[in-house]
Amino acid sequence: MIESERVKFTEEGGDINNTVNSKGMKVLSVILGALLGGFIWRCRGESGFGSSWGLYSVGLVLILLIYHFYGERKGMKYEMIPLGAFMTGLGVTGYATVIHQTAGFVYSDLPYQGQVINAPVDPYSGLAIVLIMGFTLVPLYAFFVGSIISDKEYKYYHYITVIALFFILQTICKATIAHPLLKLINPEQVEYARLGLIDSGFDYASPMKAYMAHFLQRRWTQQIPFFENYYMSIEHISDFIATIGVALYPLIALKDKVTGLVTLIINAFVSVATTAFTGLMTVVFDTGFLGNVQVPRSLKTSGWGLWEYATGASVGFITMLVLALLPKALTAKGKADNEPFFKSKKASFAFNMLITVFIFSVVPWRAIGIRTGKLLIYEGLLKDGSPAGDIIMVVGAVILGVFLIRLVYKNIFKKDTTPLGVNPVRFSRITLPAYIGMCCFLYFFTNRAHILHLPFSKMTSISKFFYIMTGTDYIEVFLMIITAIVFTAIYIPVRKKLRPESQ
Repeated sequence: MIESERVKFTEEGGDINNTVNSKGMKVLSVILGALLGGFIWRCRGESGFGSSWGLYSVGLVLILLIYHFYGERKGMKYEMIPLGAFMTGLGVTGYATVIHQTAGFVYSDLPYQGQVINAPVDPYSGLAIVLIMGFTLVPLYAFFVGSIISDKEYKYYHYITVIALFFILQTICKATIAHPLLKLINPEQVEYARLGLIDSGFDYASPMKAYMAHFLQRRWTQQIPFFENYYMSIEHISDFIATIGVALYPLIALKDKVTGLVTLIINAFVSVATTAFTGLMTVVFDTGFLGNVQVPRSLKTSGWGLWEYATGASVGFITMLVLALLPKALTAKGKADNEPFFKSKKASFAFNMLITVFIFSVVPWRAIGIRTGKLLIYEGLLKDGSPAGDIIMVVGAVILGVFLIRLVYKNIFKKDTTPLGVNPVRFSRITLPAYIGMCCFLYFFTNRAHILHLPFSKMTSISKFFYIMTGTDYIEVFLMIITAIVFTAIYIPVRKKLRPESQ
């Protein structure tokens, strides 16, 4: 069935994909997205993942889930999976320094005038900064999701253009408009940055002058009271404007409303959702506009981990919800796209070698090596500072990397098939449970080995079990255990139901 006939058939009410487009399956897809997003983003906050490295994993597992439900359609090639994972980790900056502002203060762990203080600010100005920050957590991921489901055809150069556009706009804003915008949004924070500079012995005319004198040098800002907050706020405002540019690109350049709107919707929802939980998390300080709100005891020391979980859950939830609500003409089942990403076999091999080895070898083995090494140190089997983790990481990444390079070479040049020898939907069905299983093992049994250090001897009854597991020390672990169990219980039958006819 050609594309125009497929779209026409669907618009007229035909149901060529009644499994995926059934209401029940769509509801389950959204639930799975929220559970998976929350779990993997919380893993992201753990040692071995962290920062962009963890976001590569976030993007990977969510894209693999998308392929489970919607992967049998044109444009959703294998190469898009590691490419989307890579784009998820691009352009994301830190954010821990600004979230306290919803509680009405700027935080710095450096002494100001001889003592560490929390400098008061308008909590509503802080709220604005956190909303802006939330809008920039998954900017290129949101664009990517829209592009693979759109009826417009995206080539490799479109993604290069979007990535370049994001960083160009971001850099221009950091050097220009972001500074007056921050002064407009949160003048108190700008003033504290100025006072921090004076207290540290610097004689800059303004925080902007200091920022430009040490452009993109975050480490320098960490030596000045309150200045890291200024630096990160400039980053977030610049990323916000760059993200708007990314959303406008498909609308203007390609007349693609789907990708533009999906980009805006995902980022806007994550902004509101993460800000809402940030406000709840910061009420433990008894300040700000939510200062009198009572919160559960478990939130008092576990707020950060729960915030990370909520962030990922919001990303997974809105991703699958947006896809579920799109017209069936865009999500209807067709055939898995096995066409090469590049016409040239040499270009295809080079691209697949780089992106496949990085996402499927370097990223996971970094987590495996670091977390295993730290486990051995924490358990007293190795001395602190031992290079064992680095050795495991490098050896594992090299061995798997060589295997993947040989596999890609053989499949592209000798077998003339997909880079890893299976169609992208089949690949997602193999890889997702394997990758999630790896993440579960790493979270529960390596690094601090959460499961191994639960106080089982104190859990003498069901009531004591729940009392301990929902307390401040173990609520995060309990939430992750429940998530793993519920996800598995839903995923197994759904996976069976979504089995491609070609298998």
